Amino acid sequence: MVGDNIEAIKRREMLRSEIDKNNLEDLMSTKFSTVDPEMGLSDVVAKMRAENLHEIPVVNGKKLLGVVSFGTIIRKKNTVIGQKAKHVMEIPPTIKTSTEVTEVAEQFISTGYRNLPVMKGTALVGLVSRADIIGIVKDLKEIRTVPVKDVMSPDVKAVAEKDKVKDALEQMRKLDIRTVPVVDKDFRLSGIIGIKDIVNYSWTGSGTKKVKKGAYTGESNPVEITVDSIMHNDPVTIAPDAKLGDAVKLMTGKKISTLPVVDKDKLKGIITKYDILEMIASVRKRDLVYMQISGLEEEDRLSLDVMEREIQSGLQKVSKITRPTLFTMHVAKYNGTGATAKYSLNGRLITEYSTYIVNAVDWNLMKATIDMMGKIERLVTEGKEVRLEKKRRGAK
Repeated sequence: MVGDNIEAIKRREMLRSEIDKNNLEDLMSTKFSTVDPEMGLSDVVAKMRAENLHEIPVVNGKKLLGVVSFGTIIRKKNTVIGQKAKHVMEIPPTIKTSTEVTEVAEQFISTGYRNLPVMKGTALVGLVSRADIIGIVKDLKEIRTVPVKDVMSPDVKAVAEKDKVKDALEQMRKLDIRTVPVVDKDFRLSGIIGIKDIVNYSWTGSGTKKVKKGAYTGESNPVEITVDSIMHNDPVTIAPDAKLGDAVKLMTGKKISTLPVVDKDKLKGIITKYDILEMIASVRKRDLVYMQISGLEEEDRLSLDVMEREIQSGLQKVSKITRPTLFTMHVAKYNGTGATAKYSLNGRLITEYSTYIVNAVDWNLMKATIDMMGKIERLVTEGKEVRLEKKRRGAK
């Protein structure tokens, strides 16, 4: 196995070199829309809708003041009407023109932003998007030839056609995502709904789509209408056996961030720009495994130290088999009866050989974490056995 490890390290270093040889100034956009801090929020939203933007920088001359995003607008919908851009903007992370691409990918993962401001000194000189970064995959054979089914998230959280929009919003909040697939009673994909669709409807009264008869379930509050009233009825999809290169072409060509993975009309998984960014970030040069835990609510943060110890212990066991490079986990909390809550954990581990995606559910957060790490260790062990069997067959 020593020879295999050396070969894997060489491949990883070559891939990192191939990725980081890209100059950020060649990838970023130097022409981009901005808004003035005094612009009314209704006008900001209209501009974002017209230009199909999820985020827009707020500037004073060339000085970056902040960013307005649809996510912020949704979270503060009841308090921002009539306010100005400066009242709802957030301070975004920034990068330099000299920042390596693998580090930019890691920034996208850790912050959740879709665009990152590129600074030269104190001046805003460009914007780099997630699409700009994943676009380099077409030149990376080792990534573009990976089957979609090996990277997609198979544990898909979807909403039903007749669920309320507030149910879709709750899914987005719990899973820290901005797009949710819509399915019928047989779990066949019938549409997709995004946070931008909800903002579009919320800020245009009746919206740009005609609301179906019977869609209203109460007051004309946008969160009270049914999902099928504002969803996209014909979403772009991809097959499980397609390659990542094909997924990237669809995402960048159609300007979408999420692809439902469909086989014979059945929803089998979901793949996003975020998943591909994780693969790019996983080869960044670092001494320790990159680890990120998201979704923890305030009352559960007391468990974070113990969770991290369990995860580190699990990763140490994995490292005896293969080298882990990136681990991310999202925690979703669902209220049960009384004061009890159920935890759903979605984890992704990228190693020098493969990507492992696991899910664990339990009423106890620590038990769910331990269960998840046990599943990962078993999958990695099975992967090692498969590689050894292939090697033995090749030697015959």
